[in-house]
Amino acid sequence: MTISLVERHDLNLYSPSASRVVKGRTKAPSRYDERMAERKMPGSQKNHAAPLGIFFLILAAVLWSLNGALINLVYEDGHGPHGVTIAFYRSLFAGLFLWPLAHGKFKTLRGVGPDETSPRGIRPAVFCCVLAFVSMTTCFVVANTMTEAANAIILQYTSTFWVFGLATLITGETPSRGELPVLALAGVGVSIIFLGGLWAGDRTNLAGLGIALGAGLFYGLLTLLLRRVRECDAAAITVVNNLGSAILLFPIVLVVGDVWLSTRAWWILMLMGAVQLGLPYYFFSLGLARVPAHQAALITMLEPILVPIWAYLAVKQPVPPQTVIGGGVILAALLLFIASKRKRSVLKE
Repeated sequence: MTISLVERHDLNLYSPSASRVVKGRTKAPSRYDERMAERKMPGSQKNHAAPLGIFFLILAAVLWSLNGALINLVYEDGHGPHGVTIAFYRSLFAGLFLWPLAHGKFKTLRGVGPDETSPRGIRPAVFCCVLAFVSMTTCFVVANTMTEAANAIILQYTSTFWVFGLATLITGETPSRGELPVLALAGVGVSIIFLGGLWAGDRTNLAGLGIALGAGLFYGLLTLLLRRVRECDAAAITVVNNLGSAILLFPIVLVVGDVWLSTRAWWILMLMGAVQLGLPYYFFSLGLARVPAHQAALITMLEPILVPIWAYLAVKQPVPPQTVIGGGVILAALLLFIASKRKRSVLKE
């Protein structure tokens, strides 16, 4: 197969090692050139990263799914700390736990321009990430204290629909038509779980459901923003999100929350911060550096399937039949999506 001069020139633009000729002399590519080249690189040249990204996203979903069980363990005889207090300490412990991994890497949060000698501040998208993160975690934890954990997690995953709707606007990545049936099938699974619970007569709090829907909106925005700042170090952006969230929540905790907790609650919240919040968001950021946001949103829908399983193992909370059926539909959608991704990857090699 022959390649025209125009095509060869275009391919060179995608190469991070390509040099530029400026006023008769060759100039080595800057970090800005390399990052722009990576963004423009055809998908077929980045397929090798997709399987690893999917692995990181699945791992994040598994660790996230421990949330409901751990929150149930924090409460003793129906009593426990305020939801804002839980959100604050989770974020604080998560940020401190991951701080060593982020040491020396916070400079990646700064903007990079064509002229590297000009100083740049922290990217505006990073601040937006912090605001989306604190809004999402607070809404989700508060919703868990006002309605059933299954309702909170299911409604949070309306984020997938926000991601598909806003992906083109925020990240410039448009979902393919082939991914829409997978989204529809996953939506059917979510509907079975939620509507089945209402049909069974589960008692829910209307305000809690509304707050859970808000968590879904902010989770969708966070997913898209993390994809947009994917050049930033994953540990650095995770630490900033969590410690920024803790700083913003601390004044609210002083007013409506509890600063001092029982020893048992301290240990559980430290575990939640490190294992259930810090590590999975680190893996989530690593995954989003390799997988488009709308595809990541589909993969992490594994979480609502696992939540009732861990709740049963932790506090013997029974798994409703509608969760088994709906979870099976969601799992089928995820397996269909992963299989199609793997098939396309093999065909392009």
